[in-house]
Amino acid sequence: MLIRLLSLCCFLLCATGAGAARLEIPLRIPLEAIAAALGGQLAYRESPCRYLRVDKPTLEALDGRLRLSGPGVGAWGLDAPGNCWGAPTWRGTAQFTLAPHLDSRGRLRLQIIDSRLSNAPLWDAAKRHLHPRLERFSYDLGALRSAVTQIVRSVAPAEHASELEAALAQLEIEQPRIEPGGVVLPIAFEVPDAWLGAPPANASTAPLTEAELDALEQALQPWDAFLAYTIKQLALDNDDGAVRQRLFTLLLESRYELAALLSGEVRAVGDPVRALFLQAWSEMRAILADARYFVFLDAGDALAELDRAAPGLGMRLSADGLRQLARSLKPGAGDDPLAYDWAVDPQLGTLFGVEQIPRSDPSSPPGRSLLDFFVSRAYAAESHALDQWVPTRGELRAYEGRIGELLRKTAATELQRTPLAAPHEKIYRSLLPATALIESCWRQYEIHAGKVRYLRSGSGSVGIMQINQHVWRGFYDVQRLRWDTAYNTRAGAQILMRYLKDYAIPYAERSGDPDDTPRAAYAVYNAGPRAVGRFNKNPPHPREARVDERLWTLFEGIASGGQPDLRTCGVTNAAASR
Repeated sequence: MLIRLLSLCCFLLCATGAGAARLEIPLRIPLEAIAAALGGQLAYRESPCRYLRVDKPTLEALDGRLRLSGPGVGAWGLDAPGNCWGAPTWRGTAQFTLAPHLDSRGRLRLQIIDSRLSNAPLWDAAKRHLHPRLERFSYDLGALRSAVTQIVRSVAPAEHASELEAALAQLEIEQPRIEPGGVVLPIAFEVPDAWLGAPPANASTAPLTEAELDALEQALQPWDAFLAYTIKQLALDNDDGAVRQRLFTLLLESRYELAALLSGEVRAVGDPVRALFLQAWSEMRAILADARYFVFLDAGDALAELDRAAPGLGMRLSADGLRQLARSLKPGAGDDPLAYDWAVDPQLGTLFGVEQIPRSDPSSPPGRSLLDFFVSRAYAAESHALDQWVPTRGELRAYEGRIGELLRKTAATELQRTPLAAPHEKIYRSLLPATALIESCWRQYEIHAGKVRYLRSGSGSVGIMQINQHVWRGFYDVQRLRWDTAYNTRAGAQILMRYLKDYAIPYAERSGDPDDTPRAAYAVYNAGPRAVGRFNKNPPHPREARVDERLWTLFEGIASGGQPDLRTCGVTNAAASR
C-alpha cells in the first residue's frame, strides 16, 4: 500500500556547494497513512485475562517528534478455570513519543522515546510486549528505488539518458525528517552540470503548417485528457461548491491556453505539455490541501521545482508519466485516465453545473420539463429553417430577422433558467446578440470550395457563437455545435450567462464601474477567466484593445436600440433604424 502511495513522489533541488548541486527526492509519507499502518502493532493478547489493544490511533508532529495516541482497553490478570484473578478491565488513552530513523539496511523504523497509559498500573508489564512490536515495525524502501528511477526516466529526454543512469547509480537515502503533515525520506543524487544551464530556446516564429498543427493537437491530447480526468476526480471527492468552482475555473483557464497554442497565438518553448502543466500546477496546488492527495501533490510539486532548478534537463512530460500521476488519485482503477474522445460526459456537466441542452429534433423524447418540451420544438423549427443557410446579399434581411428572433428567444430562455437583477438582465439581452455579431457576424456556415461547411476559427471555435471545441470538450455535443445553429446559440448563451454571473458581475462590483460588466463578460468569453479585466490593463495590449473596443461599440449600439447590419457586421443607430 505504502509503496504504491510513494511511487509517484519525486524531485526537489537543493544546492550543496558552490560548484555542485544535489537533486533531493523527498518521499512524503502522510501521518494518517503511518498511523493506519501502526494500528496493527498496537494490540497484544496473551490470553483472555492478559491483553491490551489501542484502537484508531492518531499521529501528529510535535516538537520534532511523532506523538501516537488513541483510546484503548486492556487487562493484566492471572488465568483461572472459568475466571480471571486480579484482572480489572482498563479503559483509557495510550500515548507514545516516537522518533523515525533509518537502520543499516535503509529501512524506516520508529524509536520509542516515551510511552504511557492513563490510569493504568498495568503498563509497566504490558509495555514489555508492545514496545518490541513497535520497534520491529519498518517500511522497506528497497523496492522504491526502482519506482523512482522509472519516474525520473519518464521525464528525461533521450539525449540525457547516459548522464541520468550515472546519476541514479549514486542515489543515496538520507535520514528522515518530520514535517507537519508527514515524515519525509530524502533520497538524493548529484545533478549533472549539463542540467543546470538553460536549454536552447526555440526561436522560430513562422506560422505552423497544417501538418505541424495536426501533430501539435495529437501531442496535446494526453494533457487535456489528464487535466479533465484529474479535475473530475477531485470534484467527485469534494462537494464544496467553492472548491468545485475553482476547479472549473482552472479547467477553463488551462483549456483556453491549450486553444491559444493550437491557434499559434502562443508558442511554447520546448515541450508544450510541460508549459501547460506548469501554468496549471500552481493553482491546482493552491486549491488542494488534503492528505488524500499527498502523492499526487508532491509529485507535481517536484516536477515543477525540477523544471525551475534544472532547466537544462529539458523535462518532457510523457503520456506514461501523466498516466501514472493521474492514477495516484484513484489507485487500482482499471480505466485509462488518458482516454480521449469527443463524447458528452453527463457526469462532468453535473459536477460543474453545465446543463444538457434538449435535442431540437421533434422525433426525440421530450426534455425534463414542459419548458424543455416547448423550447425544443421552437428550436426545431428555427434550426430546420436555418439549416446550412449561407445567405446571399439579397437574403440578408430575412436572415437577420430569423437569427435575431432566435437570439431573443434564447436570451429569454436562459434568463428564465437563471434570473438576473434588472440591470444585469438588460445587459445580458444586449450582450448575447453583440457577442454573436463580433464572433461570427451571426453566421453558422460559410461557403468553401463550392460547399457549405460550418464556420471554424484557427483555434477550433465553431459556429455562430464560436464555441471552442477544445475548451468545452465533454460538456457539449461537438457535431451539434458544428451543424445545428440553434444548439450552438443555446450553448453560447449558457456559457455567456455563466461568465457574466461568475466572473463579470463580481469584477464590476470590485471595480465600482457598471460598464465593466459587459466588457468583462466578453473578455472572459474571448480569452478565459484570466482575461476578466484585460480591458483595464495599462498599457493595453493593442490587439486585445481593438477587440474589446469593437465589442463595446456593438454592445452600446444594440443596447441603445440600434439594429445589427450583417452587410457591415455592425450596428445601425436607433434613429437610422426607424
